[in-house]
Amino acid sequence: MVKSMISKQRVILIFTAMLFACLTLSSCEKNKDADSDDSMFCALVNNGEFEATGPLIDKYLMKLEQNRPDQNLEALRSWLEAKSCVDEATILCNSCIYTLPPQSELSIDFISQGEKITLTLDIMMGDSLKFRTYHE
Repeated sequence: MVKSMISKQRVILIFTAMLFACLTLSSCEKNKDADSDDSMFCALVNNGEFEATGPLIDKYLMKLEQNRPDQNLEALRSWLEAKSCVDEATILCNSCIYTLPPQSELSIDFISQGEKITLTLDIMMGDSLKFRTYHE
């Protein structure tokens, strides 16, 4: 009976260790994806391919909860500012361009090849936000 109890405890311990290892590995994958997106985003910025960052911005925006445009615009600003190639991101205006849907503007200070480049990012403010373009 004692051997049976020790064996059950050993099985539980092994199962718990395997579960912990799986959870640890899956959380590392999420961080790896975030690092990969940051690297890809900044590689495009360093090559001066700002418009090509649009799909990465849209990928991030699609993950946000729908119908929260004000909060999502702030989340986008924070996400951009967390990039290693972005010095500062500032919301210039929220839904200030009267199109259908309205557009918002963010001023982005990029660091590209050691130089600061400031561009204005236009975002479409629908149920879910969407990248439109950059301009000076």
